[in-house]
Amino acid sequence: MVNEQSPLIPHSTGSSTLEHSQNRQRELAGLLCMALSALGFSTMSLFVKLSGASFPSFEIVFARSIVQLVLGLIGCHFLGVHPLGNPKVRPWLVFRGLVGSLGLALFFYSITQLPLADATVIFFLGPMFTAILAAIVLGESFTLFDGICSVMCLVGVVLVSKPEFLFGNGDDDVAGNGEASWTRIIAILCSLLGAVMSAFAYCTVRKIGRGASYMVHVVYFGAISCIISPIGMWFQGSIMPSGVKEYSSLLLVGVTAFIGQCLLNQGLQMAPAGPGTLMRMNDVVFAFLFGIFILHEYPDVYSVSGASLIVLMTTALGLHKWWSHRR
Repeated sequence: MVNEQSPLIPHSTGSSTLEHSQNRQRELAGLLCMALSALGFSTMSLFVKLSGASFPSFEIVFARSIVQLVLGLIGCHFLGVHPLGNPKVRPWLVFRGLVGSLGLALFFYSITQLPLADATVIFFLGPMFTAILAAIVLGESFTLFDGICSVMCLVGVVLVSKPEFLFGNGDDDVAGNGEASWTRIIAILCSLLGAVMSAFAYCTVRKIGRGASYMVHVVYFGAISCIISPIGMWFQGSIMPSGVKEYSSLLLVGVTAFIGQCLLNQGLQMAPAGPGTLMRMNDVVFAFLFGIFILHEYPDVYSVSGASLIVLMTTALGLHKWWSHRR
């Protein structure tokens, strides 16, 4: 109640302004974390590409998994979290680790066979598959706008993949011979399937919700990858690293991935989902920059156009979902 003893300026004004400023700083810090996580994941992809010149893809997955498992267990210890998590959600944690591991293996294979930017941008279709899967499994809405964005994403995939029946065989990188062309097609399909697996993993994480610490997810992901990757190594073969350079490249795959995951998790907790979606575009930007300036992989106009279309449509899809939930 307001009376003559009430202050002319409410005391809450200063505190609310301070709270707003703190929230603003928190959101900006979250966006910075997400941008740095994109740099971490892109750096991981770069080391995967460099390691792929010496090691089969499943061996790279195995190396990353060991590092991730060890760092995850250390993280659980410092956070005081049981590494196996809540017994009620352990089946979901196993499933999340399984689909995540399969998606990772498929993505790593595509990186070793495709230009870094092409593999990254196709794997970037994960949000589109997540929206479709969430509508089917979690009962979330899937609007006409979502459908249009999804169709345009597929057009972007066609531009990036450049199938011969549409584009001919004028691109030396695509169709130098029949075997190289089939290798590219298989790698593109692997990247697409990897994006589908990542969508399953993301929906499972949402299903688990706050039932498990993020470090528990890291432990399950690393442990199950350590089990699955030797099966792939049995088919692909393995090569023993020789020298500090090769050991370092494999180690850095795991370390940069772990840093990227931690920063992403922190960013998701601090930043608004909509602007955070924009930060995810940096994955593709860094992939193109690394490809051009370090790997000397120069994209043609079709790859750039397709990548731009996929990034714009997946970003629009994420922003639309965010805005719909806010209303």
